[in-house]
Amino acid sequence: MNPSPDPPNKDNHMIVQEIYKSKPGFLTQSQYANQPSTLAIILKKLENLEKRETNVNLPANLEILIMRLNDRIDELAEKQSNMEKLINYLLAKIDNKRNQGPTKETVSPCLTNHPSQTTNPPSFAEITAGPRNMNKLSLPKRPPLAICQNQIQEINKFKKYHIIIRSKFGAPKPFEKISSQEACNTINKVLMEISPTCEHAPIRIRAFTQYPSRDIKLYTRSKMEACWLLENRASWTHKADPLFITSPPTFPIIVHSCPTYVDVDDEICRNALLQQNEIEKKHVNRIQWLGHPKEEDKAHGSLVIHFTERLLAQQILWGGLIFNGNFMRTMAYTPGPAQCFNCLKTGHQAFQCKENPTCSKCGRTHSPQD
Repeated sequence: MNPSPDPPNKDNHMIVQEIYKSKPGFLTQSQYANQPSTLAIILKKLENLEKRETNVNLPANLEILIMRLNDRIDELAEKQSNMEKLINYLLAKIDNKRNQGPTKETVSPCLTNHPSQTTNPPSFAEITAGPRNMNKLSLPKRPPLAICQNQIQEINKFKKYHIIIRSKFGAPKPFEKISSQEACNTINKVLMEISPTCEHAPIRIRAFTQYPSRDIKLYTRSKMEACWLLENRASWTHKADPLFITSPPTFPIIVHSCPTYVDVDDEICRNALLQQNEIEKKHVNRIQWLGHPKEEDKAHGSLVIHFTERLLAQQILWGGLIFNGNFMRTMAYTPGPAQCFNCLKTGHQAFQCKENPTCSKCGRTHSPQD
């Protein structure tokens, strides 16, 4: 008969418990060099365990425990090697910082599982450029804002600002048979009577130019003066020349979902629309339909209202309009370029066209109705 297996030795259990309890502590560099590594201790205990197992038949439970222990030892060995690499990397980094030498940021091989990437050889541009010390590079200091403004004023000292006042088609030519100097003097006399000021200085024009299209270009001293002359052109152009008639600037807005029974030509209906929205009559230049909704038998259409005040137009654009208990949303109106239906070109309308008609279907020189 085979001898009965010996009971499990208590030393084996103590070895297992010591292996699980053993954890590396925080040692200094000198202590770490003299201290035996955890991997050596584990291997030594494993050899002792194998010597004891040679003449002893271990039960099944202990064999399973030893297999698990071997797997655990392999994991600890791998972690131990990674820890040693990390410690060596940190010690080398500390030494480099103490020596104040040129350091290069590298990634520890134990912190990533990716294989080490091979560095490409330097290119010709990098070789010819030579080494550069990035610590010496610095951006130029930005001057104060006051100095920048003074420099801009000096640069724009002789810059001329201008405006162009467009003439209507078929209107007579103003300032005819007079020189540019005489036109400047005439306009400046009118401005002296009105006495407009900009930055505590009177507004005057400095040069005058008239194009063959009868458009007039005026040069001023500053941009603010040019804007004032353009926005208030209806108050002084007819005084400079009776033929120089311009319309005030308007700010059009589209009003959607307006009932088509509203008669924009009827003064009573227009006043009712303005009174319900608390709008003064003098702030509205004209009201017109967008398209022909009445001829197309539509119940609702879109109105285009031209306001003379920019702020009022913005407020109505944000708030909308109300008419007979109906809310009508609004949006800004941006007119497209003028297109001629005779020659199919842009920039003028059909009643201004002097060219031959062009067919909109085939592009040949004949009327599309033929």
